[in-house]
Amino acid sequence: MANKLNKVATLGHAMALAKAGRTADAGQMYEQLLAQKPQNIVVLSAVISFHNRYSMRFRRALPMLQLLLKLRPKAASSHALAAETMCNCARLASASQHAQTALALAPDDPDVLFIAAHVAMAQREYDTALGHLTHALEIRPGHRQSMLQSARALVATGELATAQSLCRDLLQANPDDMNVIGLYIHATRIKSDDPIFVYLRDVILPATEKIGGMHLSNVVKQLAKASNDFGDYDGAFNLFARAKAVLPMQYDAKHYANFVSTQCTNISRADYFARGSQSDAPVLIVGMPRSGSTLLEQVLASHGQIGSAGESPSLNVIVQDTKARSHNGEDLVRAIKQIPDGAAQKMAARYLAETAQTGALRTLDKSLHNFELLGFFAVLFPRARIIHMRRDPLDTCVSCYMQNLSAWHKYTQDLDSLGHAYMQYDRLMAHWEKVLPNPILQVNYEDVVRDIETQGRRAVDFLGLDWDPACLEYQTSKNRVQTLSAGQVREPLYTSSMRRWQRYDAHLAPLKAQLKPLYPDGFDAPASRSGRV
Repeated sequence: MANKLNKVATLGHAMALAKAGRTADAGQMYEQLLAQKPQNIVVLSAVISFHNRYSMRFRRALPMLQLLLKLRPKAASSHALAAETMCNCARLASASQHAQTALALAPDDPDVLFIAAHVAMAQREYDTALGHLTHALEIRPGHRQSMLQSARALVATGELATAQSLCRDLLQANPDDMNVIGLYIHATRIKSDDPIFVYLRDVILPATEKIGGMHLSNVVKQLAKASNDFGDYDGAFNLFARAKAVLPMQYDAKHYANFVSTQCTNISRADYFARGSQSDAPVLIVGMPRSGSTLLEQVLASHGQIGSAGESPSLNVIVQDTKARSHNGEDLVRAIKQIPDGAAQKMAARYLAETAQTGALRTLDKSLHNFELLGFFAVLFPRARIIHMRRDPLDTCVSCYMQNLSAWHKYTQDLDSLGHAYMQYDRLMAHWEKVLPNPILQVNYEDVVRDIETQGRRAVDFLGLDWDPACLEYQTSKNRVQTLSAGQVREPLYTSSMRRWQRYDAHLAPLKAQLKPLYPDGFDAPASRSGRV
């Protein structure tokens, strides 16, 4: 009994450390417990949950998960943890299978329903997610995480007013919950007298200034977004700069330039001969974030023969499974050149299984940074089409800078880094257009805004399909988006979205210095593609 009490107390201590943000200390304690009890189901489950919810080192949970499933193969909780882990590791097909198994074993378990909703959200099955969450809340009324996840699903489906109302209800009980405040601000065009904004500015900001770090950075980013909404453009820009200074990220310009150069120097047309699948079902939409891709995706996904896998992680995960390190040009070139046809066929079949949409002749994959992996994609699918979405470089970069992008986008740390990264993207896309066997269509966001039907028809024709008038009904389409632009894509189109960078011109000297080669006629003229580095 004493050993059991000691174990429970230690697990409780580890959890307390994790909740307090001391993840390194918590991780060390969990590892010690695991060494003492390597096959203890309670310990295994606790460590897996820790990596999923606190350390965010999802892959470290995989060996423990395999053991847990071996020890308890018929337990709903085991499959729920497997679904959560596989989802976080971007293995969505496996996550879905485990979620279905967990639901079959425990259809009324609110924890299982919550995880199943989490997986459904990742697969953009928002109605399914809302169904699971509604059921969970019937069993466990008032559960904050289920209510918050419901609000996220409502935002994704464009039901912004309902999501805002749910956020307000949640904030009545806990006005300091930054997860809820962040979602509310994301889903709302904030006014300067909004009580939630005022509370964030006057109460939460002073409190978090004493704490600093991630908490302060998050608060300042939300204030920046809100300030931009009600037209305080200088204030918004300065707040974003402050948030980045509070929690700086290091962008390695030399390493990224080498990653691009290695591919440009070593990958040629000759590397694409007699390998891969002949399927032309996949369609990649690539480009920089904030380039207008969500609008184009929504237009195309409204076509009766076009489905969308959203921002699928599948291609990136397949590349990782070749042991190619992230942004390592040598590894990627080696993978591209050495993949035998049999392996390429298997990888292609796996990609199709993970992304294909029922009944669709074409399936969109809008993971924009796949532009870095197009050389690898072309080995798997040499006939598949690629849509390259472009927007004015200054508008693109300023919008990237002033968004709450994840830490993966380290190049958004400062304007100089952002401009450098943009020029590398521009250079790599120029290379792919020369050497890849795939058809590539460039679509300019500004052209879509000016004449959405003409550009929509052009893109549909490029995909080898007949025009579907439903494409122009994209704002009421059943297909859903879940990106930073989810709310905006359902609003009317305005040309005011063009040349927005001018609002912040006083701050942009470092960015302009990097992008100058793309504006040979000056920044008042349209950008060209003649200035590639």
